[in-house]
Amino acid sequence: MSGSTTAFVFPAFVRDYHDDKSLQIEGFHDHFHRQLNLASEIVDHDISFFHPENQTFLDHELRTQYIAFIYGSSISDILVERGILPKLLCGYSMGIYAALVHGGALSFENGLRLIRKAFQEISYTTMAGRFGMAGIIGLQEPDIKAILETLPNVEITNQNSTYSFVLSGHQYDLETALDAARKEGAFHARMLNVTVPYHSHLLKSAALQFAKFVYTLDIRSLKFPLISVLSQEVILSKEDIKTELVENLYKHFNWHATQVKMLTMGIDQFIECGPGRSLKKNSKFIEGNYQFLSMNEALES
Repeated sequence: MSGSTTAFVFPAFVRDYHDDKSLQIEGFHDHFHRQLNLASEIVDHDISFFHPENQTFLDHELRTQYIAFIYGSSISDILVERGILPKLLCGYSMGIYAALVHGGALSFENGLRLIRKAFQEISYTTMAGRFGMAGIIGLQEPDIKAILETLPNVEITNQNSTYSFVLSGHQYDLETALDAARKEGAFHARMLNVTVPYHSHLLKSAALQFAKFVYTLDIRSLKFPLISVLSQEVILSKEDIKTELVENLYKHFNWHATQVKMLTMGIDQFIECGPGRSLKKNSKFIEGNYQFLSMNEALES
C-alpha cells in the first residue's frame, strides 16, 4: 500500500454483511459503536440495536443508509489513523454524505440530519405511488434505451460498467422493462431492494425542498477534494458542495465514468469504505493498472 495514490469510495447502502469482518479489525468495534450511539441520540434510537449478525435493518431503507454512513465514517477515520490518506473522495449515490463528513465539509451530526431530511422529503414526494430501482447486466446502453422508448416513467440513472446499468421509476414500468431486458438477452435483470427512484426526475420536487434545509447548514470547504459522480468534476468549494448535495437526489450519475476519471487523475488504489464489496465487484469490469480493496483488505494489510 506504500506509495499508492488512494481514493476513498463510500457506498450508499449495505446489501448484506457476508463479507463483513469488521470485528477482526483492531479498534473498529469501539469507534463504530461510539458513532452508532451518537447517531441513536440524534436521529433514531432503535439503530443502537444494530448487529451485523442478528439485527441488520436490511429491510429498513433509512436505517440501512444510517448504518452505511456510520461504517463509512468509522472506516475512513481508522484508515487515516493508520497513516492511509486519500488523494480523492467519492460517494457512490447517497454515499456522498459520508464522503463529505470525512472531507471535513460536514459534521458527523449534520451528515445524519441530511440523510434523514432527504429521506423525509423523498417520502413525501413518492407517498402516492409505487416506485423503485432495478439493475440490468448484459445489455448495452442502446439496447436499454430502445426498451425504454415506450416507458417514459423509467430512466437509466446510473452506469456501473459497459454492460451494467441501474434504472429508476414506477415499479410496474420497471418490471415491464426487466421482462423486456430478459427477452433481449440480459443475464441479470432484477428489482433492487429500495422503494425510491433515486437519481430520477421524479425526485426533483423533493430536491427543491431538501435544498432549503441544505442552505441552513454550516458547510465548510473540503480538506480532501471530492469527485462528482454526476459530472466527474472535482469539487472543493462550499457552494459547489451545496449544489452537489441537492442535484444528487434527482440527477443521473455515472459510476463507470467516475472511476475511469479517477484513474486518469493518477489514482491507483481504491478503498471501499463500507462492510461489503459491491463497488469492488463493479470495478472488475473497468480496465486499468490499479487495485481495489475492501475495508477488510485495506485494514488487514
